[in-house]
Amino acid sequence: MRYLSYLLLIYLFIGCKHSDNRTNCHASYCLSYELKTPIKFANGEITTNNGINFSKNGKDLYVSKPKAKTFKNGKSFMGIVQYMYDQGRWSTPLNIDFMIDAYHPVLSTDNQKLFFNSRSHPDSINISVPHNIWCSEKTPKGWSKPRLLEQINSSSYDSYPSIASSNNLYFNSDRPGGKGGMDIYVSYYDNGVYQKPINIKEINSTHSENDLVIDHNERFIIFNRYIDSSNEIDLYISYKEGNVWKVPKRLDKINSPDDWELTPTLSPDGHYFFYELNGVIMQIDITELH
Repeated sequence: MRYLSYLLLIYLFIGCKHSDNRTNCHASYCLSYELKTPIKFANGEITTNNGINFSKNGKDLYVSKPKAKTFKNGKSFMGIVQYMYDQGRWSTPLNIDFMIDAYHPVLSTDNQKLFFNSRSHPDSINISVPHNIWCSEKTPKGWSKPRLLEQINSSSYDSYPSIASSNNLYFNSDRPGGKGGMDIYVSYYDNGVYQKPINIKEINSTHSENDLVIDHNERFIIFNRYIDSSNEIDLYISYKEGNVWKVPKRLDKINSPDDWELTPTLSPDGHYFFYELNGVIMQIDITELH
C-alpha cells in the first residue's frame, strides 16, 4: 500500500509539473501533444498576407490582408484584421481601419501599443513611399490614430518591427552603413524614448535579413535571410550570450528549398513558433528549433 501511495505521489508531481509548464498556454493555440513537425495552425482556416501576432492572453490574433483601396500607382493597400477566440472557435475577422496602408502587426508585450509597417506617405496617404514603422496606442475607444516613429525611421526602407519585454525595438533596414541589402537593427528604449538604432553586425550578412521575431527576454532572435543569387529565403536563429550575438544557424528542421518561410512569430507563452508558408500559418514546438 505504501508503494502504491508513493507511485501516486510521483504521478501527481509529474502531472502538476507538466501542467505548470502549460499554465499560460491558451486553448486558441495550445495542443495536448508534442508538435515535432510543423502543422497548419487552426487547420489552415486562418491565412495571412503578412504578419502573425497573438495578444498576451492568446484570445486575439492579428494578421494582414489586402484591401480594395489602392495607391495612386495602382498598388493595393494592406490592412490589419483581428480574429477573436471564443467558445472553441475563431470569429470572423474584424477590420482595424487606420485609414493608411498597414500590415505586419506587432503588439507590445503589455498589448498597449500596436506597431506595423506602412507604405503610406506621412502627409499624403495615397502616395506610396519606402516602408516606415508606425505605432498606435490602445485607448478606451479602441486604437488611436497611428503616428510615425521618427526616432526609428529613416529615408530608407525600415520595416518588420519586433518588440521585447524591455520595449527594445528590433527591425530591418537598408539604410546606409549596413552589410547587405537589408540589415537587422535594434533601438534601445531608455527613459521612454527610443534611441538611435544600432546595426547588429554579428547577425547580418552581405545578403538580406528580413522578417524577424525577438524572444521577449532577448535570449534569441529568429529571422529569414534572402539570397538574391539563388532566390532563396530560409529561417535562421541566433542566440545571445552576454551582450554578444552568436553566428546565426539555419533552421533546416523547417526550411524547404522550394518555399519561402516568412513572418516568424512566437506564442505569448513562448511554447510555440509560428511562420507563414504560402499564406498559411504553420505551427511547431519551439523546443524543436533549439
